[in-house]
Amino acid sequence: MKKLIDAPFFTQFLKISNFYTASGIILLILSLGIMKYMKKKRISFSKRMIFALILGLALGFVIDLIGGDHEIYTKFARTEITAWYALVGSGFLKLIQLLAIPVVFLSIIKVVIDVKGERLKYLTGKTFVTLLGTTAIAASLGIVVVKLYQLNGAEFAGDLAADKAESMSNIASQSFPEFFLNLVPNNIVNVMGDNGSIVSVVIIAAMFAGAIRFLQVKKPDQVAPFVTLLDSLKVTVISVLTNVIKLMPYGVTALVSNTIISRGIHAIVGMIGFIAALYTGVILMMLVYVVLLLFLGVNPVVFYKKAFTTLLFAFSSRSSVGTLPYTLKTLEGDLGVSQETANFVATLGTSIGLNGCAGVFPAMLGILMGSAVGAEMNLSFYFLVVAVVTVGSIGIAGVPGTATVAATVTLNGLGFGHTITSIGAIFGIDPIVDMGRTMLNVAGSMVSAIIVDKWEGTFDKEAFSAPVPKKITEE
Repeated sequence: MKKLIDAPFFTQFLKISNFYTASGIILLILSLGIMKYMKKKRISFSKRMIFALILGLALGFVIDLIGGDHEIYTKFARTEITAWYALVGSGFLKLIQLLAIPVVFLSIIKVVIDVKGERLKYLTGKTFVTLLGTTAIAASLGIVVVKLYQLNGAEFAGDLAADKAESMSNIASQSFPEFFLNLVPNNIVNVMGDNGSIVSVVIIAAMFAGAIRFLQVKKPDQVAPFVTLLDSLKVTVISVLTNVIKLMPYGVTALVSNTIISRGIHAIVGMIGFIAALYTGVILMMLVYVVLLLFLGVNPVVFYKKAFTTLLFAFSSRSSVGTLPYTLKTLEGDLGVSQETANFVATLGTSIGLNGCAGVFPAMLGILMGSAVGAEMNLSFYFLVVAVVTVGSIGIAGVPGTATVAATVTLNGLGFGHTITSIGAIFGIDPIVDMGRTMLNVAGSMVSAIIVDKWEGTFDKEAFSAPVPKKITEE
């Protein structure tokens, strides 16, 4: 064992230098084998997803409990196991994220071309009102849970990693106009190669779509082949997506277990108060969605039943953008939302009004830091927090690490930018809370799509209430 640890070939290249790592890899292989067996037995996709989540949680806790404080585990095995689990989990997530940019680009072009006349203007206004409105509610709940759990910013003191501290300081140094100026694209190739530039992709797609709408009137024959090509590309992308989705249960098992192993149970226990508060905010916002759906005459039980698999993937992947292709399939295929509304609202919902990452979370940090620096906690301050969080949620891309940007923008907007580097403990457990935040992001965009579609009068209630047909992902 000692010889393996001392050999760079095993510790740096192969990443298997000890018993803990070997055991962790074997357990992962056995877990994936179980998922394969369940598929062979034709167990439904949703049931396999639930089992994958439970299995991933159990696997992560068992490995970290066994390793505990053993020096070999903390110094070598944890890093090595994380690398191998990432090969499966993050590898799958990358395949999903691979499709995010083309789905956003093609979806925006499709909806702008198909929506006729003045309806596009009204659709845009209703989408912004709904997404930002739900974000304002989420921010209010963020304030409530901090007060409910009586959290104090001083309890979460800790140093940030140097690279994260520098990144957050750079964002904090930007003025409000500068932050939005950076969203305006100046290089189409770079934008199309960066999942963090979703807002820029939307801008480019809107420009192309506007030109196509104009040319369909002025030069219909010349532009028709290009429109046909775009339709063919979208069909092809969706086909590729369907094949990738079949791998989802395997990816979820590795992603969830790796989140626990990489941080360690001790880190989770030490921040249990903040974690509990954030997840309380997530649950409360989920209940708000129930009220909104009931108000619209839409059955929330049916909604959550049909959206469950999508929300579970969002929870596991920690990426609203990565979940977008599956979100669109669920909205159009299962929830009765029109194609135009689903494409428009869900796509914009990956960069505007993220209820978890840009709603509950930054509002919590705003209150925590406000109390830590001695700001007067009154109604005016709470309204200011909600306003800053809501406006700051525009242009926050739904990728892992998004909440860091949203928190930085919020603290800077409240005048607490200098406190950013003193709350490292919160960002130390970011992957744990990010799962709940991302699930809330996606749930919010899906509910917003239903609200806008009902508002537009294009919601298909019969399709919403119909049983879910057997899908290719369940074969």
